[in-house]
Amino acid sequence: MSKRQFVAPGLARLSVLLAALWAANGLADEKQLLQAIEAQSGAIKQVSQQIFEFKELGQQEFKSSQLVVDELRKLGFKVETDLKVPDDLVKGGVAKTAFRAELPGKGPGPTVTIMLEYDALPNGHSCGHNLISGSGLLAAAGLSKVMKDLPGRLLVIGTPDEERGSLGGGKIALLEGKHFEGSDVVLITHPGSTWSVNKPLLAMKRATFVFKGKAAHAAAAPEQGINALDAAIQTFNGINALRQHLRQDVRIHGIIKKGGDVVNVVPALAEVEFAARALDTPTMLDAYAKLINTAKAAALASGTTMEYKPPRTELLSPVMVPEYLELVAKNIQQAGVPADDVVMDPQPLGSSDLGNVGHAYPTVNIMFKVAPKTVALHEDAMLKYTVPDEGWPAAVQAAKAVALSAHDLLIDPERTKRIVGKFQELKATEGK
Repeated sequence: MSKRQFVAPGLARLSVLLAALWAANGLADEKQLLQAIEAQSGAIKQVSQQIFEFKELGQQEFKSSQLVVDELRKLGFKVETDLKVPDDLVKGGVAKTAFRAELPGKGPGPTVTIMLEYDALPNGHSCGHNLISGSGLLAAAGLSKVMKDLPGRLLVIGTPDEERGSLGGGKIALLEGKHFEGSDVVLITHPGSTWSVNKPLLAMKRATFVFKGKAAHAAAAPEQGINALDAAIQTFNGINALRQHLRQDVRIHGIIKKGGDVVNVVPALAEVEFAARALDTPTMLDAYAKLINTAKAAALASGTTMEYKPPRTELLSPVMVPEYLELVAKNIQQAGVPADDVVMDPQPLGSSDLGNVGHAYPTVNIMFKVAPKTVALHEDAMLKYTVPDEGWPAAVQAAKAVALSAHDLLIDPERTKRIVGKFQELKATEGK
């Protein structure tokens, strides 16, 4: 028997022993993690309650963001505020209500990022961003108690102004400012009427067209006029004719913002605004190009001129990795949610700047149930369910799912690497 053959069984036994010890340590970490979340739940609930009461609009979340920053510093995070971003997206080039917090582990490893939102709508927190920041902060609080035993690092990024995400002042500005750099995977939560991990976000891009014609008396000399409103109407007609040849998830919708002043004058100016959306970014961009061509054709047919300036930003759709979704879904169940309550085929949610993060990094958005299906996000009735006294139990379960998923990704760098690799592969073939 060779020396190699002689030692191999011993090495195999050692490998099995180390794996068992690591698994046992991992289970110990998970138990400590869940205990830490339970211990800190009451204090973080008060943070969520205060944010609910602040109800600060986008770019005005000064008290809400500072409250979270203070809590993260107490937990041992190194926090950076006043993040530099493109000044054409945020006036002055500084995101004053954003922050980036970092907590290192015991050595090299993956970087897991948790995102928080805290902006309100005019009617208050009817979208439940106070619960997003509360659940994410609670997950970070639990992880802070075990990070000393885990490889890698934990990032917590405060992202303002989600409700006006298409304007680019929230996550898009932070992405362009490179504040997500170094992230391997990202996690976030959102309250709603179901539990899910794969709720789609539609990619979206807006377009505003201004048609210019020539005014004339609509009865005495209509032949001397060029009707800009006709161009606007023909744009709508052209899009309606195109719908048969668009994929079923594509949405193109618009409004007439200006169409004339008085009925007896041929409209010399008309302005329309459209948005194109689809489940994946390439399909949305293809539909958007057709929208532009339809407006150009309407201008040509009507004899008007058309002015169009491409928007500075667009909302992208996330690229979802099945293995990552399955991991988080498993941890939702471990947090106490019955498997039958986790919906794996939800309907499209709309569009968000969260999609831009999910197009740059593997991202999972945990939707957690706080309200019945008859109550929609953004309506006044939702305020009854986003107040922490009502929504907090589910927010705690979401926090546990985030923390357990982060833990799994940190202790298994190969799994994290595999998820990142699959993300890159899926992104390269997106829309094909």
